[in-house]
Amino acid sequence: LEDEKNKARMHSIFERLNLLIDEFAKIEKITSKNFDLTIKPYKMSDLLEASEDMLMIENPKRLITTKIEKDYSLDVDFELFTLVVKNLLDNGIKYSTDKLITVIIDDNKLKIINKGEALKEPLENYFKPFHTSKKGLGLGLYIVKSILDIHQMELEYTHEDGQNIFTVV
Repeated sequence: LEDEKNKARMHSIFERLNLLIDEFAKIEKITSKNFDLTIKPYKMSDLLEASEDMLMIENPKRLITTKIEKDYSLDVDFELFTLVVKNLLDNGIKYSTDKLITVIIDDNKLKIINKGEALKEPLENYFKPFHTSKKGLGLGLYIVKSILDIHQMELEYTHEDGQNIFTVV
């Protein structure tokens, strides 16, 4: 039985390693502008679901409350755009004081909301590669910004009533 547990643990470690390697490969592609976009229409709810599946978390639904006020379609590169949403979800959970996030799909906007202190610096500073943060490589928002630029979209940030609100528009 112990042997089976170890095998399962190793498998999980290798899966995560593969995901990280894939992510670095995508970063390299994005930054070198060495890729072909495959732009197609996708429903935001489907993009969100695919992004949740990419999180390296057991049962992410227990941490994410989703409110679909009004679903909408978006013309995006599926692989790149789900990476944006995955990074925003990841950050939301990682930096939330209660490790919970709320995602709202409404009015051609995707909002990711968590409880926590306001950002200490302007959002633009976090778009720089290797922006120092205690909990990561400082690449998450750099990736987000790079991919949103390619799609001619933006990330907005506000802090209201003890909540961080990141909005993709």
